[in-house]
Amino acid sequence: MKRCGFTILETIIVLVLTALIVTFSFPSLSRSRQVVAEHEFWNDFRQEWQAAQVRSKTRHIETAVTFDSSSYQIEFAWLEHYQPVKKRLTVPETLLVRKFDDFEMHENGYTKPRTQEFQSSINGTTYLMRIQLAWGGYRIETR
Repeated sequence: MKRCGFTILETIIVLVLTALIVTFSFPSLSRSRQVVAEHEFWNDFRQEWQAAQVRSKTRHIETAVTFDSSSYQIEFAWLEHYQPVKKRLTVPETLLVRKFDDFEMHENGYTKPRTQEFQSSINGTTYLMRIQLAWGGYRIETR
């Protein structure tokens, strides 16, 4: 007579192996999500920066860029028809803001040069945001 199905021991072995595979894949999934969150932050920052530049160039509107350490957000704020407008970007928890000096992108587009510093807890990378003169924008250097 032919035996069909699994024994209890076989079932337990399959369940243990499945649990191990799932357990070891969660950290890499979590790390992948963290890496994506950092990339999204940098993309969103670039978009807000470019929008502030366009406002300065076309409508001569000044934009204040500040960091709120309590909410861990970077805020772009300006006046639109005498009404305050704010766009907030949440800094991912994997990025430590080591140095962020609030600044203004003036209505003529001028921005004083400065360096902001962030550090990723994912891989220890330090990001230096080098803000350049006037319309130059910024660049990100890593170390």
